[in-house]
Amino acid sequence: MPKLLYALMGVMTLVMLVTLGVVAAFALGYITPPGIDQEPSVEPLGEPQYLKLEPPLTVNFERGQRISYLQAEVEIMSRQEVALEGVQRHMPVIRNNLLLLFADQSFQDLNTREGRERLRRESLLEINDILEEKQVNAEVEAIYFTSFIMQ
Repeated sequence: MPKLLYALMGVMTLVMLVTLGVVAAFALGYITPPGIDQEPSVEPLGEPQYLKLEPPLTVNFERGQRISYLQAEVEIMSRQEVALEGVQRHMPVIRNNLLLLFADQSFQDLNTREGRERLRRESLLEINDILEEKQVNAEVEAIYFTSFIMQ
């Protein structure tokens, strides 16, 4: 009987050591579960590329009893060539929607930094929505106002 007990204790000790070894190998990264890559593949970002919307966007809007206008030069930035190609391909739609967006703004809002930043964010969303709608599999990363004249 004691031999059977010693054999059983030996088997249990061996099972515990193997289990501890496997746990340690997982914890130290020597073994990874199926479906998990050792190193996440991070695609390096490309260099920023810019596309200037020409001619500048010009809209009229009311300021009290006066008619005022806004002229904005806009540059679009993306690190994906396909995004800028999509912008060029769908330029009439993008210019139209940006003109409508700009014309909906109030002079008071655009006279503040916060108002111009909000317009910049809304313009970026508008462009990316158009690209998605037209099934361009890339996004514009930023837009910049390189000139912003209000009178």
